[in-house]
Amino acid sequence: MTKLSFISLHPDFINSYLTIGIFNRASEQQLAFYETLSLRDYGVGNHGSVDSRPYGGGDGMVLRPEPLTEALKACVGDRESHIIYTSPAGKKFEHKDAVRLSKLPKDIVFICGRFAGVDQRFLDQHVDEQFSLGSFVVSGGELPCLLIADALLRQVPGVLGNQVSAEQDSFADGLEGMIEFPLYSRPEVFEGIKVPDELLSGNHEQIKKWRKLFMKKPE
Repeated sequence: MTKLSFISLHPDFINSYLTIGIFNRASEQQLAFYETLSLRDYGVGNHGSVDSRPYGGGDGMVLRPEPLTEALKACVGDRESHIIYTSPAGKKFEHKDAVRLSKLPKDIVFICGRFAGVDQRFLDQHVDEQFSLGSFVVSGGELPCLLIADALLRQVPGVLGNQVSAEQDSFADGLEGMIEFPLYSRPEVFEGIKVPDELLSGNHEQIKKWRKLFMKKPE
């Protein structure tokens, strides 16, 4: 069973996703279970501080290392875990990373950043991998962490109704690392546009050739 934990300032944001779609399916099949921790429960001092101004000046606040470390200790305990943080400084997350993470014999803990970022000392001491989802910035790490979790859960055998679905995803080995071909559903004609004849032929070899013709290389 895969355990995914999330340390966040907004645990309700995370929890709202864990009850639907692939997250719920994995949980119902007892192939994954989840834990969310509120970083505010580990705040420092009388006011429960979780952030502070950056040394050297600059815009925004930085998440302090002490509450992050205490939350991580409470989450991990004596279990061997793989710690992930999403950041513009991280390496680009790809399909191969989802496959690799799904096979880890460890719990996975996601650190959901906020504000200007996280104290570098915490990252250096505790984080195993940093990932970026692209050349853009969002307001917090909750969505990026959920996207990574979704991608890796798709690779856990039994989570999808048909494992071939994962093998035939864009970027997967079943499509030779390519992006999937165009898809068509009913009706056969919509707004004067007809489904390509090859897909209506019933000829599996012809259909396969057509699909391969329209697959694309990732940019």
